[in-house]
Amino acid sequence: MGLKKLRELLTTTTEPEVIESEIYQSLIDAVKANLVVAPLVGLRIGSQSIPGTSIDVDLQDKNILTVQSLSEGQEIPLTKETVSTFNVKPLKYGLRLAITREMMEDSKFDMLAHQLDETGYQMARKLDSLLVAQIEAGDSSASNTVSGGTALVTTNITTAMNNLETNDYAPSDLILHPNVVADVRNIDTFVEADKAGITDPSKGLIGTIFGMRVHVTSQATANYAYVLDRRHALLLAEKRPITVERFDEVQRDLTGAAITARWGVRYLRDAANAVITTT
Repeated sequence: MGLKKLRELLTTTTEPEVIESEIYQSLIDAVKANLVVAPLVGLRIGSQSIPGTSIDVDLQDKNILTVQSLSEGQEIPLTKETVSTFNVKPLKYGLRLAITREMMEDSKFDMLAHQLDETGYQMARKLDSLLVAQIEAGDSSASNTVSGGTALVTTNITTAMNNLETNDYAPSDLILHPNVVADVRNIDTFVEADKAGITDPSKGLIGTIFGMRVHVTSQATANYAYVLDRRHALLLAEKRPITVERFDEVQRDLTGAAITARWGVRYLRDAANAVITTT
């Protein structure tokens, strides 16, 4: 709306609802949590690789093949690698939204488009929460939990990193719940290091610590922090990616969409995850 038109409305009308309908042409979005976990998935299995309802994933066992010292003429021993297998079954997730034709006609913005955007965010948010749960499951399996005190300290982080490194993993990412972000910001070492680090709030990245990318998300469990090797930490089997199907209910004068996905999530290598708990 042009400045001249706005001035005319403000000076010639006494009806506030007229001014309101001319000025506010879009819905103010709600605050959204940073979604950072899905991009850290180490192994993604697409629908074409899942011919049935589930998939068996084979993992080579570590250090099974051994090299031995041999004397002259000694028979070379026969060894073979072993494989561990687990099954992942994608489950269906989704929701349906419906909007009356009157809402479409009378709304000051594209109601359906906006709700589709919000639905896409909520689906991504659900996936992040599922993956966080698997970080914790992998940590529990490997007994990599680091119990902190009332605040996150440097020793907690280095201990979690060491838990991964003793199993030959390389810590790549540190995920923080907002409750522990202040602890990190108050550690002098990181305050100085951050001056040469990276700040990109749009991606939830607040810097680097000991070479790890640092992310903040409220999708984490309250007061928790996670250290992981992104190459080996998480698996996503996506039988159906996020799919949108439009529909109309003529008898109720509704239009809408059904949004679904079929995901199977699991930790990939349990020792590639560590959890730091604080109170």
